[in-house]
Amino acid sequence: MSKKKEVIGESVPDQDALRNELLGRFSRESMGLKNREISVMTRMSPYIVEVLDALVELKVFKSRSEAVSSFIEQMIMSRKKLFDEIRTQGLDINKKRESAQRLAFHAMKSNKEK
Repeated sequence: MSKKKEVIGESVPDQDALRNELLGRFSRESMGLKNREISVMTRMSPYIVEVLDALVELKVFKSRSEAVSSFIEQMIMSRKKLFDEIRTQGLDINKKRESAQRLAFHAMKSNKEK
């Protein structure tokens, strides 16, 4: 049974129960994700950073990075089929670009040799 605290006449779960509930919603295992291995740097508006800092202060997340990563993973995984198709098309575009670059370099090289 989780502890509850009174806040302005309302009963709310304690910090540990709240954190466990929220992190359960962002469970990496339920999304089939591997460990986070790649770091990504990004710029955010002051308001978003304040919200992230509040979540860290409330011990909902351990860090801004954990919060951002959890939100992004949840958003992408909730639309997995769509993002799988986007990923596939992106890979196809990269292959076609590389092929076109090889053809262009070959064409330029052939021109110089004639």
